[in-house]
Amino acid sequence: MKKFISLVLMLLCVGVGAKADWFSGKWEGKLQVGATQLTVVFDIHEFQDGTLSATLDSPDQGATGIPCEAKRLPGYYRLEIKVPSINACYTGAIDETKGHTLVGTFSQNGYELPLELGCTMHYDGNVVIYAKPEKPQKLYMRTEDGKIRETLEDEWRGNYHFQEVKFGHDDVTLAGTLYMPSGRGLPAVIIVSGSGTQDRDGSMFNIKPYASIAAYLQNRGVAVLCYDDRGAGESSPLKGDETTFDFAKDAQAAFDYLTTVKGIDHTRIGYVGHSEGGQIAFINAANDPRVAFVISLAGPAASGRDVMVQQNLSILDFMGVPYTQTQVNEISAIFDDIVNISDTTALRESLRKRLAASTLQRYTNEQLEQSVAVMTSPWYLTSIRFDPKPYLQRITCPVYAFNGEWDCQVDAKQTFDALEANVKNVKCKLMPKHNHLFQQSETKLESMNYSTLGDISMDIREAIATIVKGIYPEVKQ
Repeated sequence: MKKFISLVLMLLCVGVGAKADWFSGKWEGKLQVGATQLTVVFDIHEFQDGTLSATLDSPDQGATGIPCEAKRLPGYYRLEIKVPSINACYTGAIDETKGHTLVGTFSQNGYELPLELGCTMHYDGNVVIYAKPEKPQKLYMRTEDGKIRETLEDEWRGNYHFQEVKFGHDDVTLAGTLYMPSGRGLPAVIIVSGSGTQDRDGSMFNIKPYASIAAYLQNRGVAVLCYDDRGAGESSPLKGDETTFDFAKDAQAAFDYLTTVKGIDHTRIGYVGHSEGGQIAFINAANDPRVAFVISLAGPAASGRDVMVQQNLSILDFMGVPYTQTQVNEISAIFDDIVNISDTTALRESLRKRLAASTLQRYTNEQLEQSVAVMTSPWYLTSIRFDPKPYLQRITCPVYAFNGEWDCQVDAKQTFDALEANVKNVKCKLMPKHNHLFQQSETKLESMNYSTLGDISMDIREAIATIVKGIYPEVKQ
């Protein structure tokens, strides 16, 4: 559940499809023509069928909306934009080492000049998101006549009140953003990320789900703390041997910090945890009676071993790949080894043999060794061997659990069964047609293509807000 648990059994290789609107947005760069710099802006729209449309602006020359002919080129995120009226052409490709940047060549009348274009505004469907905002941004909508105006979605309206904060424990420093609505005696939530190194916004696939939740709650009178994971943003670097319990200490430090903030009711602080973050919320709620509530978003509640066996089978099912009982036993045996073989050297050798004999995937020697290294890392071993049952049974605060109907990472039934069997005060809700990131889709197979589905659903944002405001309806002004 590292950004969802990476399927690193690696028996399966589930590819994430290319984002259909990867190029959609405004791309700006400087064209060096002798001693003169000219600003070049391409406004590109990419449609679901892969076709492109584009216009060119040259602000320094007072020219806007020049028609272009744009198309994808073979290869990795390459495109060509022709400007017939000025006999010019631009060819470029995404260079991920430079962020969301197009690197290429602008040619005109036989002359060729290098040109890098940065995405200053990204279009996700009809919603415009400014690229890499330093602060939370309002969203804007493109109207039918092509103009841009502020969206009517009220969670993005009004003034933001937020501050950059730092807190920590031991030798770990964590940096984050505290969203503060007006008023006093405020309820507050800490958003705890899923596994993987994520920034405070949960940035992935060109969406920022944690920032979306934070903005929505903040505009409904709830204070929200989001923070960069170790190794991300301005937080301390990773040492490499961290486990879920280390990250639980980080979330505890966030909780302790909120108890010092003026305006927050210190008896009304809870966790919103996604995936592994939900598991962390369970651990901390069991250990700290001050935790007022837990909202779990696909937080696994069964043992790590059972979660990963089910995850592998679910992915096969979602992809329409038939499997036999022999293959079920094969997958189970791998995770049984991780649980039962305590000697790491012996475990590595057993995993090598099992992976080499796999009927679900063929490995090169390099792939096999990489898989074994991942599966015997401290974080992975701890995750697979972890049994949350003793923690769930000690939780006394209310727990609200949401899982997507089409979540192939953390199975809803498995999760709800474990929670209802072990937590005294729990409510579980299945979100129809939602995946592990709480995006909505029309089919199970499409639900796995996280990069094309846009932001998390409004349904889950509303559900979280309704719970917190339902517990604490009165906010003093």
